[in-house]
Amino acid sequence: MDSTIIIGAGAAGLMAGRRLSAVGHQVTILEARPSAGGRIFTLPSRESHGFSVAAEGGAEFIHGNLPISLGLAEEAGIFLQPVAAEMVGMRQGKEPDKEQRNRQSKDWGLLMQRMAMQGQDLPLADFLAEWFPGDQYPGLRDSAGRMAEGYDLADLHRVSTHSLYREWSGESDEEEYRPEGGYGPMIGYLAEVCRRQGCELQFSTIVTAVRWQRGRVEVTTTRGQVFIGTRLITTVSLGVLKAGSIRWSPGLPRQQEAISKLGFGSVIKVLLEFNQPFWRHRKKPGRTLFIVSDEPAPTWWTQTADECPLLTGWIAGGPMREFRKLGPDEKLEVCIESLGHLFSLERGALRGALVHSAILDWEDAPSIRGGYSFETVGGETERAALAGPIEDTLFFAGEAVYNGPVPGTVEAAFSSGITVAELIAG
Repeated sequence: MDSTIIIGAGAAGLMAGRRLSAVGHQVTILEARPSAGGRIFTLPSRESHGFSVAAEGGAEFIHGNLPISLGLAEEAGIFLQPVAAEMVGMRQGKEPDKEQRNRQSKDWGLLMQRMAMQGQDLPLADFLAEWFPGDQYPGLRDSAGRMAEGYDLADLHRVSTHSLYREWSGESDEEEYRPEGGYGPMIGYLAEVCRRQGCELQFSTIVTAVRWQRGRVEVTTTRGQVFIGTRLITTVSLGVLKAGSIRWSPGLPRQQEAISKLGFGSVIKVLLEFNQPFWRHRKKPGRTLFIVSDEPAPTWWTQTADECPLLTGWIAGGPMREFRKLGPDEKLEVCIESLGHLFSLERGALRGALVHSAILDWEDAPSIRGGYSFETVGGETERAALAGPIEDTLFFAGEAVYNGPVPGTVEAAFSSGITVAELIAG
C-alpha cells in the first residue's frame, strides 16, 4: 500500500491528507506544534481568563467568494459572518479631507495605469523610483510602499511589480467573511475527517532530517522517532524552509535555490480586549472598522459585532522592525499610545480599560518563522521548481507554491494541498 508522510498539519497538509486517505492511501501527518492549524491559531474564549471571545492570532478572513473555503465551512456547518469592511486612512491622527481624498484617488489611479504599462518586471522600489521620482509624488510612493509592506508583507526591493498589479487590480467588491468562532473549528473539522478516514496525526513532532531515494523516505524527529513511507509531502512554511530546519539527504540543490529566491514576509499581530468598545462612535453598526495610519502600531480593526470589545492590530514592514527593538512592556505601551492618538483618548484611561492582551510575533514561532509569501521578480520560475515532484517521491505544498489569483491566503494553502494530493493519487 502507498504510504504518504506529510510534514505539517496546517491547511495544506490536512487537505492533502484528507484527499489521499479518501482514496485508500495510508497517511501519517507530523506536526511540530501541539495542535493542528499552522498559521491558523484561534485562541479560544474562556470565562475565567483570556479573551471573552474567540480571537484570531493568525489567519482571520476569507477574502471573497473562495470555493474551497466556503465549501468547507458549509460542510462543517460553520456560519460565515460577512465582514462589511469600512476603511479609514489617517495621517498624524487625522482623516484626510475631501480634497486630499480626491488627490489620493487620482494618484492611485495613475499608479495603476503605469503599473499596467510596465514592460519588464521590476521590484516595486525600482518601479516607483523610475516612474514617480522627486518631490511630486512622495505621498504616493509612501502609500504604495505601505500597501506592499503592510498588506502583502513584501520587501519593496524584491517584490514583483507585475504580481502586485495583478493582485491590486483584481480586487473586487466581493464580500469578505469571518468563520464564526474563528478558523479553529474549520481546521478541527478537517483534522477529524482525516482521523475518521484513517490518517495518523502526530503532534509536538518536530522533523529534523529526511533521507530519501526513489520510492522510499525516512523521516527523523527531534525525539529520535523514525517514520518510513513511500512518499513525502512537505507543507511547512517557506520561513522554515529558508531557515534550513530540515536536513535533506541527498540534498535538493535546485529546490534550495528556489527557496532562497522566493519571498516570505513577517508580521506581528496584536490582540487587545478592553472593558468596552470605546470606538462605537466611529464604527457603523454591523460593519468592521479598519484604520490604516502612520502610527508606530499603524493598522487596527474591530470585530463586526458592535458590542465586541476586541481590537486587532497588525504591524508589518518598517514599523514592525522598529517595534521588535522594544521590550514587552514598551510594545504594549506603543500600542496604547497609537490607539490614544487615533481615537483622541487619554493613555491612562486606555491602560485602565485594558482587560487582556496578546502580542504574537510570527517570526519568533520556530515552526512558522514568518507570515506568508510574496512573489519576487522571476518568482514564477522558482515557485514552479519548488512545486514540481522529485522522482515521484518528494513533494512540496502550501501557500508559497500556489499559483493562482489569491496568493498568501488559507484558500491558497487548501488549493495547493488538493493539487499535490491529486498529483499523487493520479
